[in-house]
Amino acid sequence: MIVLKKIISMVLVVAVLAVFMIPAMAADSSTQVDKELEKAIKFVKSKIDIPKECTKFNYNIYNRNDKTVWSLAWIDENSQKGINVQVDDENFISSYNTYDYATNFDKKIPKYSKEQILKIAEQFVNKINPKVMDHFKLVDIDTYGYNGGYIINYVREVNGIEYKSNYITVSVNSYTGKVMSYTCNYSKNIKFEDASKIISLNEAQTAFAEKLGLKLVYNVKLENEKPVTYLAYVPKTDNKYIDAITGEVETSTNYRFFESGSSSEAQKLALMDAAGTVSNIALTPDELDAVSNISNLITKDNADKKLRLISNFSLDNSFKLTNAYLGKDWRNSNSLAWTLTYTKILDESKKQTRDVQITVDAKTGAVIEFWTNYISSVGAVPQKSVEQAKAICDGTLKALIPDVYAKVKYDDSYIKYNSELKNSYTFRYIRTENGLECPNNYISISYDNLSGNINSFYTYWAEDLKFADPKNVITVKEANKVLFNKIGYGIQYIPDNQDSAETMIEDYKLGVLDVEKAVLGYFADSTKPCIISAANGDILDSSGKVYNDNKIEDYTDINGIKAADKVKILTQLGIRYTQDELKPSEALLQKDYFVLLCKLNDLFYMDKITDYDKIIENMYSQLISAGIITKSEKAPLSVITREEAAKYFIKFKGLSQVAEIKGIYKSSFKDANKISPEFLGYVCLASGLEAMNGSNGNFMPKNKMTRLEGLMTVYNYLAAR
Repeated sequence: MIVLKKIISMVLVVAVLAVFMIPAMAADSSTQVDKELEKAIKFVKSKIDIPKECTKFNYNIYNRNDKTVWSLAWIDENSQKGINVQVDDENFISSYNTYDYATNFDKKIPKYSKEQILKIAEQFVNKINPKVMDHFKLVDIDTYGYNGGYIINYVREVNGIEYKSNYITVSVNSYTGKVMSYTCNYSKNIKFEDASKIISLNEAQTAFAEKLGLKLVYNVKLENEKPVTYLAYVPKTDNKYIDAITGEVETSTNYRFFESGSSSEAQKLALMDAAGTVSNIALTPDELDAVSNISNLITKDNADKKLRLISNFSLDNSFKLTNAYLGKDWRNSNSLAWTLTYTKILDESKKQTRDVQITVDAKTGAVIEFWTNYISSVGAVPQKSVEQAKAICDGTLKALIPDVYAKVKYDDSYIKYNSELKNSYTFRYIRTENGLECPNNYISISYDNLSGNINSFYTYWAEDLKFADPKNVITVKEANKVLFNKIGYGIQYIPDNQDSAETMIEDYKLGVLDVEKAVLGYFADSTKPCIISAANGDILDSSGKVYNDNKIEDYTDINGIKAADKVKILTQLGIRYTQDELKPSEALLQKDYFVLLCKLNDLFYMDKITDYDKIIENMYSQLISAGIITKSEKAPLSVITREEAAKYFIKFKGLSQVAEIKGIYKSSFKDANKISPEFLGYVCLASGLEAMNGSNGNFMPKNKMTRLEGLMTVYNYLAAR
């Protein structure tokens, strides 16, 4: 489950850091608190073994709605080892993490099988929280090869229906059998809606098609590093669902927070990364010289004069131009942009300043983005309603970027605001062409409701995009069939909770989910992207390529072959060829052997989304840049001999200098005289590491390697460790 795994990974990290995030209890804690702390410590130690060397103890407390969560930490500073545990006042352990920074996490052949790992995980959960596992079902078990472990995911199931907001995840080291981390989000006192009167799946699908449905849009992808558009069907909204009892449309922001991270809070965080902080690519001195004589570029001084005349920016003489550079506009590959920064001293004694950064097109002077910071007065309170703030933002965009603003529509589903006045608002406007939305091109603008000013706006707008006439596309009815039959559409429980996103995040970190009620709804399967090609109905990923779940699967042709079990173990460790078929007897090409060696040594990330030829080209570029191979050694389609395999195995291990020491190597292989002198040291080291052992006392240096033999060099090496 892709989305669930992302959330689980996030929560694992948060749980490790939680002890440093929660406000500490004051030193003058009452006697009652001391007793409760003692009780929590004793309970945890009765369930979890605390290493004797972890003698330094820290604790913190989190309180909400009469719920107390203790965050306890035992640390050994000398060995950089520690354990963090969170337990509430009802002796419910919501998270456990152990770390040992001194531990060597080099790859090995796993000692424990998946079946044994599953048993270890369930025994651990049953020990610390008896009977909780009765409410959960196993979702999947995945390897994470960088430290030899498995992640086991469980989701709560009620009345045979998943409640994904409650889950358990456990990571277990496959070398030691030790539980490394555990997180449990579990709502104890929750009432689940009666499932006896739900509408059928067919009824729900009909309701979705009629009341929610898909829309045809222009999405953007990169082809040859240039943006191009393509037509796709996507959901009209991502925060609504079909009520499983009434068949009517309902809204749930909280559900989308848990499922896809598209809550208001997540969107705000994304905007913080984007609005006003995106920098263009600065030109090198040579590039500056090359463009300095281009007559149609405005100068820095002219850009400055123009910006100072724009009343929206209020750049009077108190603002000094402190920085300016000409750069490539990352939105449009053939464009240049000036970025100018202004600074005004607000209080010299306090070193308070206000900065303004504005980016403009270097040819036209059109404003592209703007950012500034405001320091609000003490006691400032929000003044404008969301409608008033939006009207101000509309007017500003219309005045500053009229050509762009004329081609957008307001995205009323992006961030939902209630009637409560907020300290700030952010609005988003989507590009439209031929009557269709282009969601990847948009404007976002933020309003500071404490100072009463716009503090940023940001455009992602590709000028040279072409928009094909939306003809010859599949119908929305056909797209719905793809959604229902290939992506998946089904019933789930979701929390019916009115807490703010911020409160939900804090509770989510700590496993404190005081949800009173869970309701039933029908949803698209969030483990797959809901992007459907309007050309042929393929499911696409966010990059516009045909969706691949990126799971590491066994080769399709290994049943019954020699060493099949060993090959499967390497696959579990993420060490495999990129092809779906092993073709064990075929000759081993250099490029494929290098893929294995990169994965063995964790050298470069190779995702399955990227085009295979591009993966290989990038791999060679990085290997040459890192000095692991030379340009002359690059021969992707050459067949690897055994002595060459030994050479590259040792080079990838970083031992080539040792292998090339003259006069110290002597091979005991019967056919040692057939080994090329320049390969002798490499063969001896590869043999010493047991990666390549020969047969019947012979090394057979000139024999061509097969693809299965290439895998076995890696397996033999790992098995000997």
